[in-house]
Amino acid sequence: MVQVGKTKEVDGNSAKPRRQSKKSKKVTASTFYTEGLDSLVDSPQGADVAGGSASLEATKHQQKKLTSGENDGNTCPESEPGESEGDGMEEASYEVVTRKSESHWYMIYYDESFNISSDDEDSDKHLDDHKTDQLYSNNKADNYKVNENKDEVDNSSVAKARPPFVFTIPVLKERERKDMERTDEEEDKEATDDEDIGAKKKAFYELLEKRSGVVLDGKSSTRQIRLLKIPALSADDEARAFWDCIKKRRGEYTWDDHIGNPGLLHSACLEGTVDPGLSVKLSVYYKEREPLAFTCNLDSSVEHVVMHTVCTLELPGESADYMLKVRGVDDYLSGETVLGEYEYVHNCIKYDQDVAFTLMHADSVRHSYQRTQEDDIAVLDVRVEDLMSAGSGEVVHHESLIIVVETFETELTRLQNSGFLLVDGMPLQDLPSPMRSRRLRQVVKQMCAILGNLETTEVSESINNLVSTCRIIQQSQPRGIGELQKGILDGEEDIPGQRILSTGSHDSTNPEDLKHLLLDSLSRLAGAVNNFLVMYAKAFRVDFTVDRTVDATKEPCDIREVREKVSVKVQGLHRLELEWKYDEYFVEVQLFHGSRCIGPPVHSLNKKITDDPKFYPKVVFNKWLDLGARINTLPKESRLVLTVFGLKIIEAENKNEQPQYIREELGWAALQCFSYEGKLTQGSHLLTLWPMVSDKRLGPAPYSSDHPRVHGCPVLSVELKDFGGEVYFPRIEVPPPTKLEFSSLDLNTQQQLSDIIERDIFIFNKGSVEEREILWEKRHYLHEEPAALAKVLLAAHSWDVSCLPDLHSLVRNWASPAPADALHLLLPCFADSIVRGCAVGWIRGLGSDELISFLPQLVQAVKHEAWDISPTAELLLERALTSPRLAHHLYWLLNQCLPLQTNMGGERELVSDARYRRRLNLVTRALMAICGKNLENRLLTQEAILRSLYATAVNIKDTKDSQRMHVLSRDLENIHFNLTENPTSLPLSPSLEVAGVDLKNCSYFNSFTVPLKLAFLSSEDNTDPIHAIFKVGDDLRQDMLVIQMIRLMDKLWLKEGLDLKVVTFSVVPTGDKIGIIELVKDAETLRKIQTEYGVTGSFQDRPIAEWLAKQNPSQLEYQRAVDNFTASCAGYCVATYILGICDRHNDNIMLKTSGHLFHIDFGKFLGDAQKFGSFKRDRTPFVLTSDMAYVINGGEKPSDKFQGFVDLCCRAFNIIRHNGHLLLYLFALMASSGIPGVTWDAVTYVQRALLQDKTNAEAGAMFSRMIQESLKSWFTQVNFFIHNLAQLRFTGDHSDDLLLSFIPRTYTAAQDGKIRMVRLYSYQKRYNPNKYYVYILQVDRENQREPTYLFRSYREFSEFHQKLCLVFPLARIHSIPKGVQIGRSEVKAVAEKRKLEIELFLATLFDLAPEISHSDLVYTFFHPLLRDQEDTDIHLKKLKGKDTRASISSAAPNSAVQGQVKVSVQYLRGQLQIMVHHARNLSLTSPGQEPSPYVKLYLLPDPHKKTKRKTKVVKKTCHPTFMEPITYRMSQDIIKQRVLEISVWSEDKFSENVYLGSCYLRLAALDLKEEQCEWLSLEHQRNTALGHTIQHRA
Repeated sequence: MVQVGKTKEVDGNSAKPRRQSKKSKKVTASTFYTEGLDSLVDSPQGADVAGGSASLEATKHQQKKLTSGENDGNTCPESEPGESEGDGMEEASYEVVTRKSESHWYMIYYDESFNISSDDEDSDKHLDDHKTDQLYSNNKADNYKVNENKDEVDNSSVAKARPPFVFTIPVLKERERKDMERTDEEEDKEATDDEDIGAKKKAFYELLEKRSGVVLDGKSSTRQIRLLKIPALSADDEARAFWDCIKKRRGEYTWDDHIGNPGLLHSACLEGTVDPGLSVKLSVYYKEREPLAFTCNLDSSVEHVVMHTVCTLELPGESADYMLKVRGVDDYLSGETVLGEYEYVHNCIKYDQDVAFTLMHADSVRHSYQRTQEDDIAVLDVRVEDLMSAGSGEVVHHESLIIVVETFETELTRLQNSGFLLVDGMPLQDLPSPMRSRRLRQVVKQMCAILGNLETTEVSESINNLVSTCRIIQQSQPRGIGELQKGILDGEEDIPGQRILSTGSHDSTNPEDLKHLLLDSLSRLAGAVNNFLVMYAKAFRVDFTVDRTVDATKEPCDIREVREKVSVKVQGLHRLELEWKYDEYFVEVQLFHGSRCIGPPVHSLNKKITDDPKFYPKVVFNKWLDLGARINTLPKESRLVLTVFGLKIIEAENKNEQPQYIREELGWAALQCFSYEGKLTQGSHLLTLWPMVSDKRLGPAPYSSDHPRVHGCPVLSVELKDFGGEVYFPRIEVPPPTKLEFSSLDLNTQQQLSDIIERDIFIFNKGSVEEREILWEKRHYLHEEPAALAKVLLAAHSWDVSCLPDLHSLVRNWASPAPADALHLLLPCFADSIVRGCAVGWIRGLGSDELISFLPQLVQAVKHEAWDISPTAELLLERALTSPRLAHHLYWLLNQCLPLQTNMGGERELVSDARYRRRLNLVTRALMAICGKNLENRLLTQEAILRSLYATAVNIKDTKDSQRMHVLSRDLENIHFNLTENPTSLPLSPSLEVAGVDLKNCSYFNSFTVPLKLAFLSSEDNTDPIHAIFKVGDDLRQDMLVIQMIRLMDKLWLKEGLDLKVVTFSVVPTGDKIGIIELVKDAETLRKIQTEYGVTGSFQDRPIAEWLAKQNPSQLEYQRAVDNFTASCAGYCVATYILGICDRHNDNIMLKTSGHLFHIDFGKFLGDAQKFGSFKRDRTPFVLTSDMAYVINGGEKPSDKFQGFVDLCCRAFNIIRHNGHLLLYLFALMASSGIPGVTWDAVTYVQRALLQDKTNAEAGAMFSRMIQESLKSWFTQVNFFIHNLAQLRFTGDHSDDLLLSFIPRTYTAAQDGKIRMVRLYSYQKRYNPNKYYVYILQVDRENQREPTYLFRSYREFSEFHQKLCLVFPLARIHSIPKGVQIGRSEVKAVAEKRKLEIELFLATLFDLAPEISHSDLVYTFFHPLLRDQEDTDIHLKKLKGKDTRASISSAAPNSAVQGQVKVSVQYLRGQLQIMVHHARNLSLTSPGQEPSPYVKLYLLPDPHKKTKRKTKVVKKTCHPTFMEPITYRMSQDIIKQRVLEISVWSEDKFSENVYLGSCYLRLAALDLKEEQCEWLSLEHQRNTALGHTIQHRA
């Protein structure tokens, strides 16, 4: 019977068996058949027994109805004698109670009219007085119908009536043998006169003893499937160990620990040195007072700033009572820090903004993230089951399975009893139930259906064995009347048309042997079902446990004592996909350690699908495979990977030819060889099959319950060798290290090792075996080289238990690398837990703000840990306790890996995500459990706001254009109300605390995905709104990763003292194609800037420069904007090239009014070029167009400013190249993230882009050529033009802005001074490049001694007039005719006529009311612009376009040598490497004629000109850029004796080349070990050069 964890109810209301008192006992016309000892021994032929009045024939009918489920709901009429089985029996309902007596388990079927008293000896002397252990409820086992025509069980019918009979069957339990023997002795004494009966009883005792136990896995045990219900979905020991570890760590950070529980956000800090000479302007706000403004250096402490503010404002209390916070956000500054440490301060410097702080009294500071004492108590009550997820599919619950298990045991017992009775000679027609296994097989199949349509090969074989046994028993009996009528043996009814009649001959087989055979078959089936349940409960998440049938018989042993080879039995492939149409299948088995294979793969035999109608289709292998490796050589983190292949056979056309096979990988499964405790995995397992898109090379082995189709995917059943006891991995004792001096090696070996160490691990892995061997052999000399550790570990021969002492000693005693450099030891190829633990120990050296920079990769590293409990997860959760900022970002990173967490309609359910579901769920829920209620509530509020925004975005997308703003305002009002009640942070950053929505500033973008443009109200009053974009429909994970990499590059540049003014923004994916983006303020797309000049504006050179000039009116502002543009353009050129950013049209490039250029929308990267049909749109390394170069050069022609731009690019590129390994390792860690395009190929792409095999000079030269390639390509502008055309339908003039197009902002009289008079002074002809006229205005202002002169075109006057008419429609202003003119408009006569119109317009303008004449619009028009401040002679009638470059010399050609050349020199790898960078300010070759320069080099003395080298010729410029490397392969001793001559010449194809100057470098005076780079003056003319060296003709 089934041992259950709780008592079943009889009537659905009571947990106890229903009983009546003695007085109420009554017996009606019922059949009470007790199959006790006496009845079985004394009445072997089934004669009537005491206690009943009906025949055994009636019992047979009732027994049949029990399993057939045929019930009429009321009564069960008595059967006629001789009625055949199943003839006309009406339905009956019944209830089953299993009661335990002293020596039996009884199944009792009874109706309401027969009541059993606890002391009713007449009814059944074997009934127990004390308890009923198992009850069938009236709506469970009795509801199963057995369909006579189909091999299935229907559990849909429910019957509650009970049949008017009681039928009990004893099932002897082995543990009650002694009690039974004692009873038998007493009975033997009372029946000494009947020795025959005693002998029969004794024989039957032995029989019952055999019947009481079954052989399962070679061990005798009671025939009970102990299916015990547990309170929650089961959690394994590994998960428990994880939670115990985290709870222990949480206990170290109590609520009263002010360091570990700060309760507020510390403003983010930057790593690097602070420039003490740099000062910033501070504005400190305090309550309603005017802000206090002052200037201080970056090395000023926060404490000093607070003290100065408190003293100046004369505030009460001490300075220690006050704190500084960043104005508008929820970031606080620590008093012990200095201003230069804060990222916010550096951003203010980058954007040329004042640093704004708010002074707060400590008592008024809200500790929004503080954990409380209640949180400390609550975390102790959290169970690991609360953290576990139920997996991907539907969970099999105890309630649904227990019914079938009980029915299975009932049928098992019934078949055993019928078999025994038949063997003992009972006629077939008198059997209580038929001697066939069909009903038992139906129950087993129903059980398999509940368990996901799975059926192990062991179960199938056991059923076949049972069918054969039943046939043997049937055929051994004499032919009976009933059998002659039916003519069917067991199992034949499952195969239509197959009928095997019994011969009628009596088999002479010994009855005892037949009983043993039947017991063995039933035991095999019971054991197979039990094993199946154990395997299922082990593989999937369930709410029950199954007792194992075998206990350990051996003592635990060390793995070193096990010398057997690793072998696995591939039993079968189950639940095949319907679309699989293969002829044969086979399985490949291989061992992995991390991402490295251990030994060659082993293949099973090819097998076809077994399609038996009695069973589910499957492929049966049943083959042990020997993997060759011994168990004692297995690494602790190793795993077994099984790959399933399908074969399609293509028959050869010619019979003499062999058929061809097409082999396809269908999926894979994996199993860890050891548990987290180090116990060897043994026994049978069910493994779900994962598709090949999920990389099988990456560990660990996935949990079967994590599969997204857990109850529908294919499953492999495998068996590992069982050693009868635990086999454990020993604790490794680490010996003292062996350290040798690197300098003791010979120079060649030192150089060889140094070259190997300099490479990244990806290049090293592709290197030769000899290099790996020498590195491993010399490992003890490299302890002081941190970069060598990873290569040494990769070169290790083995990671088995015998090699670990040396390897662990190396790791523990190696020189510590920089914390960030230790990240690569968390790659999947480094699987050893000790190595990963040491890496985490080094990473702990990073501060929390720095750790956030690498948080996405650390989350991925958690996936690659062999077990749930790991140092990486522990580090992240520990830091989450001390840093609310890190906890916030960690939560959203985990959340994006589990897109269904937020219930925002996410559709992404990829295998790459689901594979790590359990572990990431565990970490996420552990984070929520330990972080405290305050942080948890904020995160949950954020999720609620995001759900509302998601619903709003979907509504907007489905709404007509005319109704969208109304719907948006309506939905955002609800969100505003919720935020007002419960302020929270945006997912972008925990410091962006919002308390409402600024409805009037919210809108949407008119693009395909219709993103929402949102403005949130800050929780701090009187501060700017917080702008963001909410987007649905695009996968923002690529954008998140690209922004992370660009930020990392910027930090690397800043660390080297290079500030490229890089603008980045936050991107947070919050679900599947859902996310929120930070909106950069005061920025415009390049398309909008260019299309101000029409759709062909992308082909013009001036749009960007003029837009910047408009946004930055003063000369100082404009020059600052140009510097910002140059630096940021260089940074993004390098970043977009390295990352392979594609789809670069002019809507994906933006420009801030401050000149900062930046890119957006990184959906295409790592070389995934956008195509227009089959036309590749991205054809240059990066975007650099002529209008960008125009801004950098300050004009149309190249200048030395562009050379500075090239130098910035090359320097930035080489800095990233020097740290390129970090970029590669970060991409490699993200290879398993599931982000589209981020694979191991991505690592290869970045590796190629970094040009790691080149020197700095060579890499700089190549990048310079890429600059020229991008600049000269016309296709980028064509791409912009195509995009302009494509966007015409989305755009229109919807602007109601009344600002003037040529002045970016509004100006007032208070800003510029009140105007007294404006007079038209004159007009002036200009060229730009076409001729046009400007009108010179003389403006007199109050309190200004000198008038200012402004230059305005007629077109600008016309626009000014139109805007005045719009703003003041009733004002009578003199009309200015529009600029449409028949014939030529830009001529003097027209200019003279327009002058009169403008004079009348100005006269009438200032005669109007002050509300008009002194309005903001008027003062905006008369505000001085950049062009007005240029040094221009107002008396000139004609002004030709001047070249603003100070580059073209006015000196007479060849009258004097001038200019400089920039070169760098270094001796490296046996050669002198010279890089010729640029030349500048070269002489003209003839009046107004620029030279076509090139550089020529010699190593002097060189009488035979063997060292002559030349660069390329640069056409027509005084500022050429060469960027060309020159090499001389000579020994350093010879080089030291030479002088380097550098001469510059101008090519002339029709006459002799022109000498422009030369200079000389004495190489002996230079330190050639380091790169020497400088500008050299071309001070030598031709005559002075003769005195230094031989004259060389060009």
